[in-house]
Amino acid sequence: MSEPPLIELREVTVTSGGYDALAEASAAFPEGRSTVIMGPSGCGKSTLLKVAAGLVPPDRGRVLYRGEDLFGLSARRMRGLRATSGFVFQDGALWENKSVFENLALPLQIHATSLARSDVEKKVVRMLERGGLADSASLRPAQLSAGERKIVSFLRALVNEPSLVFLDEPTLSIDHVAAERISLMIRELKARGCSIVAVTHDPRLASTLADKLVVLSAGRVLAEGGFDAVKASGDPRVRGILSQVLGEIASFDTDLLELLDTHEN
Repeated sequence: MSEPPLIELREVTVTSGGYDALAEASAAFPEGRSTVIMGPSGCGKSTLLKVAAGLVPPDRGRVLYRGEDLFGLSARRMRGLRATSGFVFQDGALWENKSVFENLALPLQIHATSLARSDVEKKVVRMLERGGLADSASLRPAQLSAGERKIVSFLRALVNEPSLVFLDEPTLSIDHVAAERISLMIRELKARGCSIVAVTHDPRLASTLADKLVVLSAGRVLAEGGFDAVKASGDPRVRGILSQVLGEIASFDTDLLELLDTHEN
């Protein structure tokens, strides 16, 4: 008998601006595995991610966390979930009036109140060193490059050592060095068995990260399953989306090139 999913969306609809950002979307995210959500721009990927993380409530449908209604959890249970999960926002979502150090310290101050101030400082310094930003602790986000801001957002999500991480385009619109550093840390998360739910257009990251794929189009889930099973889908809509998203560097990845070759034949 298969393990129940860590998080499950059941026929979730989210209406925004007069249209359905998600339309009866169902998807399950297994514990200890990496799920990648893919689809064209504007199809509802970020909304799906935020619903799964408990940041956006559905207008219809249910979201389950370990079999319980996520949005019906007690305040104590929700605090526990927040303390053991991290979210990397596409735009970084840093506190502009706080230093880099203060941005990273904030989750510890909220969720690890028993930590001594010296221990908080040690954890933050260790994370900044890991991200190559040890010399930037006193800077404000506005003084950082786009890549550095994204790294700070990523480090902030990891500072509490979460067992569940949500990633919204973690390598989008940043330089190669920052993207490689973030990709390495994501692979380290995967290696230690962290549950990961990621939205990404990065074909190399998707191919190395995904145990499972969820393919979205116009707010609807077209396909869901293991990476190999979904990439072998006979649905032309699914194959078209995967070819479009993954095809950017297919010539550098034999696994993805095989996918595209099969699509064309």
